[in-house]
Amino acid sequence: MSAMINAGRMDAEKLRRIVECKTVADAFKMLGDYGYAYSDGMSVDGFIVNETNSLIRFIEDNAPGEKTAEALLARFKYNNAKLAYKSRFAPVPSDGYYDVDLDVKAIADGDYSEVDGFMADALTLLDEQKSTDPLEIDLALTRAMYAYVLSVNSPLIKKYFRAEIDMKNILSYARMKKLNISGDQFIAGGKVDVSKADDDFMEYLERTPYEGYAARMAENDFSDLWKTELEADDYLFCLTRRDVADFGSLTPFLNYYTETLIELKTVKTALVCIKTDSRELFYKRIPEIYR
Repeated sequence: MSAMINAGRMDAEKLRRIVECKTVADAFKMLGDYGYAYSDGMSVDGFIVNETNSLIRFIEDNAPGEKTAEALLARFKYNNAKLAYKSRFAPVPSDGYYDVDLDVKAIADGDYSEVDGFMADALTLLDEQKSTDPLEIDLALTRAMYAYVLSVNSPLIKKYFRAEIDMKNILSYARMKKLNISGDQFIAGGKVDVSKADDDFMEYLERTPYEGYAARMAENDFSDLWKTELEADDYLFCLTRRDVADFGSLTPFLNYYTETLIELKTVKTALVCIKTDSRELFYKRIPEIYR
């Protein structure tokens, strides 16, 4: 009930008003009228992190169980771990860290004694490989994050994140096809092992939930992959939407979590389009739930 009350903060008309603001400062003021928190001099990334922290607090206060909370907070903890590890050899934004229970200084110093086993193993392996490649670091910790989340004994959590893994893997496959490159960019744990698709991409995904998704992705020789990212968000939203009024399940809570992540991503896109004076792009990249 709490999740449903807090949902639906943004809609198409509000987004239109925001993106038509003359400056980012004007947009921040309008967002303040819609219930968002901002302060003068705040960066776009700082604003999004601050709003994400509100979602984090909501999860901590309302999740029906510690394991559920830990699973849903994992993406934020692992984001902080990525930044902390990279801070050893490159500057990272000070306002890029989320407000979660993770000692980033310890990670930066090479102390992994207080993190979960999946994260500790990934960080230790990165140390052994002496890795300084940001993409390699991101992939290693993303894989560890999903392994950790799937270790939570919740059928709905597993169904949700396995779908997320599948869509990320399908998108990775498409990007490699578009760039004509190969490599192991896939994440374990999904229901569909895209690494086995080879050149039979469409045939491999026949009679799976992703058949239409893959077909639209392959149109025009994988040229419009940004549409695929939007569709992945919409898929995860719809996955938890069907039973959104079932107050005896985790579904309304998970749907609110998904909706808020989409909302913040969309608001960030609007703010960036204002900043770069490319407002027309926003209307092409608005998620289906706001159309």
